[in-house]
Amino acid sequence: MRRWRWRVKADAPHLGRRFFYSDNFCVWEERSQGAFGSNRCSSPASQPSLRSLLWIRRIDCMGILLGPQQDIVRNSTRLMFITTETEYRAKINLLVRQANVCGLGSRETIPVEVRTIIRTADSARRPLSLNEIEYICAICKSSEKAVIELIEKSPKMIAKASASLLHKQPGLIAQGGELFPEHRAAACWRDCEQFIRVVTYGVASNCTVITDKAGIKSLLELYMVLGVPVKALLCVLTELKNLSVNRLRRSGYERESTCAQGAFDDLICALNPKSE
Repeated sequence: MRRWRWRVKADAPHLGRRFFYSDNFCVWEERSQGAFGSNRCSSPASQPSLRSLLWIRRIDCMGILLGPQQDIVRNSTRLMFITTETEYRAKINLLVRQANVCGLGSRETIPVEVRTIIRTADSARRPLSLNEIEYICAICKSSEKAVIELIEKSPKMIAKASASLLHKQPGLIAQGGELFPEHRAAACWRDCEQFIRVVTYGVASNCTVITDKAGIKSLLELYMVLGVPVKALLCVLTELKNLSVNRLRRSGYERESTCAQGAFDDLICALNPKSE
């Protein structure tokens, strides 16, 4: 009977339990004091309980599982990693703390007082207040009305952009789709609210480079762990960009529409894995 052949890099961190499957054979090994233990089973029926194990992820040759990338060498296309719930939650919590979209608070081209206001608003995950918009726009020579219109129309534009995506890709919310069940789709639309919030910061401060590259990198890793369909999210953001730019142009805010377009482009580029 053929067993799995595999090798893990010497500097790879602890990966916990592993299951190696073939059609009718599995080997279970658990790391103990720096070496793999002797727990083994010769059939899937005798494998240990999975109730204490939360996440199973299939990869082809290399993958990231709750930590730095590991190099895995084996002679099969069916390899699964399983990690414990504690490890999973710890990784999620770390990525949530590190994930950040807005980089305007540290942009030196923006006046210090404007950066301070943006950092305060972003830390509270809220739009700019009317007084803040008035103050920032006076300093950065932007239109208050354009920023207010963008904020007020954001919910309708998000609804329209998400409806457009689901019309083109209905399988996303079907059973087994990447946005099923409903709460996953709702979470995706809430993220869009946060993205357009940061875009409004950029329009108010007349800055198109709005993203925190390190924070976006952590966000993308978080999305990967949670199985968020980034390509679908990018489709929504592209539609949001078109809706926002066209609305501002129709209202006569040409400068602000150009800024919004640049801000969306910066965001979409940062979130696109192919751009790295």
